[in-house]
Amino acid sequence: MSIELRVFKAEAGVKWFKAGWLIFKTQPLTFIFMHLFIGVVGLLSLFLPFLQIIAALATPFLTAGFYQAVLTKQQGGKIMLADILKPFSAKGNRLGLLRLALYQMAAGVLMALLANGLFAEAVAIMSNPNIDPNLALQQVIESISMANLVLFLLAVSFYLTAFAYAVPLVYFNQQKRIFDVLKSSLLVFYHNMAALSVYGAICAVFMVISAFLTFLPLLVLMPICYISFFVSYQAIFMPVVPPAGNEPAAPQNNDTGRFDA
Repeated sequence: MSIELRVFKAEAGVKWFKAGWLIFKTQPLTFIFMHLFIGVVGLLSLFLPFLQIIAALATPFLTAGFYQAVLTKQQGGKIMLADILKPFSAKGNRLGLLRLALYQMAAGVLMALLANGLFAEAVAIMSNPNIDPNLALQQVIESISMANLVLFLLAVSFYLTAFAYAVPLVYFNQQKRIFDVLKSSLLVFYHNMAALSVYGAICAVFMVISAFLTFLPLLVLMPICYISFFVSYQAIFMPVVPPAGNEPAAPQNNDTGRFDA
């Protein structure tokens, strides 16, 4: 089954963020604790290395659970923290999320190998415990070439955009072909560059402001970003109700900025 996407103008990015805020404020504490739960799982893997694989496998399920909670709120339902665990028991979707997690782990390993290859000298300098920190910083900067830095940033951008919409496409659209999912996620950023740039700029500005306020506003901002990003997925990918006469909808040509979340 082909994956269709809709195209939006730049102002849609503002609408997506606003929609995220409106959904968030219906049950803010639950969304905050859900996001904190996802963050804690990620942090545990940093302090307890043996949990890294478990955390990597669990993250797509937790993200899908967060998105499912957003959908429940849009439909007028109530949510609780335990809802974030529902995808673990959702029949028919678990295998797809597990396969996606394995693909993402493999991509993460490739990214780590690329970083080690491009910045081997810098890593060696930072691993030397006997070098003066100020001298180490200077040597690290000198060892990194601009070409390698640009190449790595391009690889990171490719990785992030390929997996950005992967979880909802697998979980809600029930897509089985992971490579088609990654391709569709990449195409979103090509066809909707203006709208996603506006949306990303809004999130970035609020994050910078949060940095001057001891990062505490991130407790509110990050759940809103998660919610509004799911709203953008709904706008771009979720099926459109066909017009009268059962004529097929044509989502690819819709660039009016309207979205049906």
